[in-house]
Amino acid sequence: MTASLTRATHPFWQAPHRPLFLLAGLWAVAAPAVWLLPGGIGGDPVLWHLHELMFGMGGAAAGGYLLTALPAWTGRKVSCRATMVFTALWLLSRLGFAAAGSLPLGLQLVATLAYFLFLAGFLAWTLLSAGLWSKTWILAPVIGLTAADCGLLLDPAGLRTGGTLLAAVLAFAFLISGIGGRAVPAFTRHWLERAKIPARLRDSQRLSAAAIGTLSAGICLALSRMDIAAGVCLVASAVLQFVRMAKWRPRATIRYPALFLLHLAWAWLPAGLLLVGHALVAPDVIGVATALHGLTMGAMGTMMLAIMGRAAMLRQGERLVLSPTLASAFALVWLSAPVRIAAGLFPADRLDPVPVAALLWMAGWALFLKAHLASLRRPIPRPVLSARMRS
Repeated sequence: MTASLTRATHPFWQAPHRPLFLLAGLWAVAAPAVWLLPGGIGGDPVLWHLHELMFGMGGAAAGGYLLTALPAWTGRKVSCRATMVFTALWLLSRLGFAAAGSLPLGLQLVATLAYFLFLAGFLAWTLLSAGLWSKTWILAPVIGLTAADCGLLLDPAGLRTGGTLLAAVLAFAFLISGIGGRAVPAFTRHWLERAKIPARLRDSQRLSAAAIGTLSAGICLALSRMDIAAGVCLVASAVLQFVRMAKWRPRATIRYPALFLLHLAWAWLPAGLLLVGHALVAPDVIGVATALHGLTMGAMGTMMLAIMGRAAMLRQGERLVLSPTLASAFALVWLSAPVRIAAGLFPADRLDPVPVAALLWMAGWALFLKAHLASLRRPIPRPVLSARMRS
């Protein structure tokens, strides 16, 4: 007989990605509802939308990935009880933010930041106890998101005026650059070798360091409100990221759709950095709020979907099979980004692009949820995010 969902023995809790990817997908569908039902969510629907997209959906997706990858790095499994605690703290954080104004500030800070604080502490303890000092860099964006969320609670206007929002989005860009910049070429190299395709993949460590270094400089300068210098650094990082991607042989991966999605998703990172950098240098041409959608809906949305979708794909030997459902989900989410960016560049005439972008995004994530829920009925693949068999 199947164990109750409230018990740690239930299969739902056997891997962190199962509940956290589910919550990320649900919140990805819920967050844009403000554009379709304005005034229907809380006292400040736009603030709720911005916060829950960044820290709700993004927090669940980032936590689900990091906790799923952690056993591969350390050899130590994340227990079912720990997974239940992370899920409960994520829900507590949502309630903490929803109760803003009705709770004392100290209690609201504890409730809303509990998930990120526990995630950072758990990652630090597990990595350091395993002696993996080289992986501790992943704590930086998690701590950065915690600080950005704390700053928002202390100054809610900061998210709408751009400072806190820019910091949070760039923290996610750093996480994507660091983790995606390792995962995409690694997955690609392995597939090229397995398929015996004579396409040499190159990923220079110096180029990678330069791309991440200029991004880090851009983040620091943006936080110091040195917008023009920050914009120059972000544009430089975008160019370096494009050069990196060109050396990963993306055209060869068209033969492997599940892998090609990662390259399509990665392309939004340099594109988004280029848009944000340009907006900081020339805000009269494109606004920062508009440009940030290249990193949020573009890089964050598509990269999260491309990686989270891998856990829901069927395996054929050492190959992941991209289903029509997940392919459609990715296409809709990918297309929602340029539509939303266009809404900020061109005045709405007969058709407002914002609701269109929201519907594309919500439909794509709804399809992801369909695939993810179906995967919950199957045994957990090991490793979760790769079809590579254990030796």
